Amino acid sequence: MNSHRFLIIGAGPTGLGAALRLEQLGQDYLVVDALADVGGMAGSVIDERGFTWDLGGHVLHSHFEFFDQAIAASDVPLNTVRRNGWVWMDGRLIRTPIQSNLDELPRDLQPDAPAHNLADYYRNNFGQALFSNFFEPYTFKMWATPLDGIDDAWVSLKSGSGERNVPLIGLAGDFVVKDAYFPYPQGGTGALWHQLQATQLDAGKFLMNTRVTDVDLGKRVATLDSGEQVQFEYCVSTAPIVTAMDWAQLSAGRGNLTSSMVYAVGLGFRGEPPEALADKTWLYSPDSDVPWYRATMLSNYDAQNAAEGCWSVLCEISTSKHRPENVTDLAQRTIDSIVRLGARAADLVDVWQRTVPMGYPVPTLGRDAVIRHIDDMLLQHGIYSRGRFGGWRYESCNQDFSFMQGAQAVDHALSGAPEDVFWHPENF
Repeated sequence: MNSHRFLIIGAGPTGLGAALRLEQLGQDYLVVDALADVGGMAGSVIDERGFTWDLGGHVLHSHFEFFDQAIAASDVPLNTVRRNGWVWMDGRLIRTPIQSNLDELPRDLQPDAPAHNLADYYRNNFGQALFSNFFEPYTFKMWATPLDGIDDAWVSLKSGSGERNVPLIGLAGDFVVKDAYFPYPQGGTGALWHQLQATQLDAGKFLMNTRVTDVDLGKRVATLDSGEQVQFEYCVSTAPIVTAMDWAQLSAGRGNLTSSMVYAVGLGFRGEPPEALADKTWLYSPDSDVPWYRATMLSNYDAQNAAEGCWSVLCEISTSKHRPENVTDLAQRTIDSIVRLGARAADLVDVWQRTVPMGYPVPTLGRDAVIRHIDDMLLQHGIYSRGRFGGWRYESCNQDFSFMQGAQAVDHALSGAPEDVFWHPENF
């Protein structure tokens, strides 16, 4: 049996953040990941036709010096991309945020009224018309969960800002885009994490293509799919909290922890993008006849994301028991929707599809009480369950926040330092 002071399950941003902190502190650790390459859900895939697809429409933010230093030391080239998001609704393109493109303010706003869920919050702050036409159908498409079962707190915390993530309502022309540009790694988001590992971490401390099949909490022993066992003092786990541990020992209401499944459909076309997409970074669509909730123009983030002489768009579709999808014709319906935006079907040269069984952890009502109960029990065994699904707090999981979650888990284990990034993202 091998023994390591720290076992890190998962080589995504959280696991890499933990590994980098441990490397800097000279601590013993082992990273185990079921995939062949690092990056986790922030990784990128290069398909056989030469198109690069991110596993989601990622935007790189930074709120932390530790993260900034890690990016700089990785020496990955960064593009400067102009933020240019739009809403495609009823055949029209409307600049985001949609609630700042009104000619007349709604008269049914009640911002001080109590909000018991996300549906209440949207109705109170934006009125029934915007709620019915955009916020309810779009957010349901994204989360694949009814809004009356979602906590409204995520609206203010999802982007890790002290300000509301969704800007307040305003008349057309009054809204000024903040942070109008953002950095993007050349070669896709996965290139950042690949370079970070290559330049700052010891590859000999990584076991890739290796899955953890069991964790004995009492003995602090993890069993790998090879049959090998690893003894640990502390474990930073990014495996889904609902499946990673022995639930007989963690008697908690896991029913409150729900997630959506995401289908990613990437389309590559010859030539130049149509006028409607030529300068866009992403589109949102609430319409029922458009399968995706978000379409990201990845070739506008980095021309190298598309094969030579081509452009590319990544479309994401969420589904769940609340929002079932007919997947048999999903790719064709996605193609048809992009053709409606001006793409030529005859120029289509690549269709890439990926099913992500666990796409988004949904911030359901009562979720935090469940998480805190589980977290208290896991910490008794030296286990820090963190990251998008390890911690189940999506509002704490932009790439920089996920990275810092790993570092702060290490600091807490070694010195008792607070984990504010995980529990209090609003502080940053």
